[in-house]
Amino acid sequence: MSKHGRVLVAMSGGIDSTVAAMMLHDEGYEVVGITMKTWDYASSGGSKKETGCCSLESINDARGGG
Repeated sequence: MSKHGRVLVAMSGGIDSTVAAMMLHDEGYEVVGITMKTWDYASSGGSKKETGCCSLESINDARGGG
C-alpha cells in the first residue's frame, strides 16, 4: 500500500498529465493512469485521420509505449 493512498489520473499522452502522475507518485501516492477514446472521427463526420491528443499514438504514449 502506498503512503497516501491510490489516485486515478486521466492520461492524455501529453506532458501535463504525465508530469501530474509523476508528481503524485513522487509524493507517495499509488498512481493508476487511465485513457479512453469515446468517439470515432470517421463516424462523426470528421476526417479519417486522427490528429492531436486523440490519436492512437497519443494513447500509446499515455500507456508508456510510445
